[in-house]
Amino acid sequence: MELRTNGKIGRAAAVFGILLVCSLSLLSAPPRSKSFVLANGLRVVLLEKRGLSLVNISAAVDVGVKDEPSGASGLVHVLEHCILFRGTERRSGAEVGRDVRRNGAYFNAYTGLDLASFEISLPADRVDFGLANQREILFDFDVSADELEKEKEVILEEIRMIADDPWKRASSLVAKALFPGHAYGRPVYGTEADIAALTPERIKEFHAAYFVPGNCALAVVGDLSIEDMEGKVRAVFGPVRGPGPERGGAAARPARPVKARLLEKSVEIREEMDVKEAYLAVGFVGPDYNHDDRCTVDLLVEILGRGINPMLNSALRARRNLVQTVSMSYVPLRSGGIVMAVFTLDPKDVRIARSEALAFLRQARNLNFAASDYFGEDRTFAYDFLEAARNQVRFSFRKGAESGLQLASAFARHVILSEGDGRNFLEAIGRVSSSDLRAAAAEYFSKGDNVVVAIVPKKKD
Repeated sequence: MELRTNGKIGRAAAVFGILLVCSLSLLSAPPRSKSFVLANGLRVVLLEKRGLSLVNISAAVDVGVKDEPSGASGLVHVLEHCILFRGTERRSGAEVGRDVRRNGAYFNAYTGLDLASFEISLPADRVDFGLANQREILFDFDVSADELEKEKEVILEEIRMIADDPWKRASSLVAKALFPGHAYGRPVYGTEADIAALTPERIKEFHAAYFVPGNCALAVVGDLSIEDMEGKVRAVFGPVRGPGPERGGAAARPARPVKARLLEKSVEIREEMDVKEAYLAVGFVGPDYNHDDRCTVDLLVEILGRGINPMLNSALRARRNLVQTVSMSYVPLRSGGIVMAVFTLDPKDVRIARSEALAFLRQARNLNFAASDYFGEDRTFAYDFLEAARNQVRFSFRKGAESGLQLASAFARHVILSEGDGRNFLEAIGRVSSSDLRAAAAEYFSKGDNVVVAIVPKKKD
């Protein structure tokens, strides 16, 4: 699902879910960690993770597609590109890239519906450069007209590539139809017309309003001493000025998007593209990031379409051979969520596969998910989908926790989006029952309507 971008390729929603698991679990009881807030409002999380001599730094900024003014779609994505590639008040983009390479660093950024993130991973003995570099690109941004035009061309080419990608096209259409009139329905990449109209002045004004310490979170994870790193962070980021007229902090900001509602009417979209097989996407509005149902829906999606033995695969592929591939994703956002099942299949089977998939998902409220749902001998031979899903999520957590960069990104995102008490995600999934899964299936797959997008081959002349 194209909800974040890193230049040419968006990260898969399933992998993104692992980051959320990591952040919630570790924030509740992390080993050798500390969180604090600088006087200028910057929220900081530090985590000591020994083993590799690397330090990973991630900054999340509370600005995304949700904050773009009318007629400026794609502005945040353009700004993200310019910050990463087009330089600062003191260094050109080429000089920033040269310095990053000289220090053996990995350097990237992402744009999403809710926020933008900027990350760097580098050898532990180069951490001073990493902190200084991130501070400079985030808060000392500058771009010339010539450099902006060069970056526009890169982004416009990305938009053309997306138009030729059936999965990205289908995902974009699902999001647009799921959130009619809502900020989440806008394309992350924007439109060609809006991007062409952007000026350096407008981008810098927007940057000044949002890229202030109080609107950001910083996470540092890796081979570090908590005490030493706190001192370094305070020395590098402490002097950054907080919100105020001189930094554009008083600029008017668009209102935060209201909570997304369930659809009042189902939507069906069919498009022809230059493809050989068909692509089918079925989308539903899901719970938001801080909703009590988030853990339950994450497990439900694992069971239905993401695990080792997904139920949708058995219903549509094993028994009927209606589809070639099956997958499912859930992306929780600040003001809503997206649940989407996606299939590849023979074009002649699109209609029947659509009907069978919707029927199965609507009836998921009646399914048995755990061995405890059965009685007598049936319980002995029943496959426990719930426990298998829990184990898969635990495995994904531990695998994701091996990456310091993933943890840093998850921490920074969680600090921005969380409104709760940092509850332990792994403990929460252990409390989810089969009855909870059925209730969630009824709430999100049966009550609300849905979006169906079919991408099919062009008709031959």
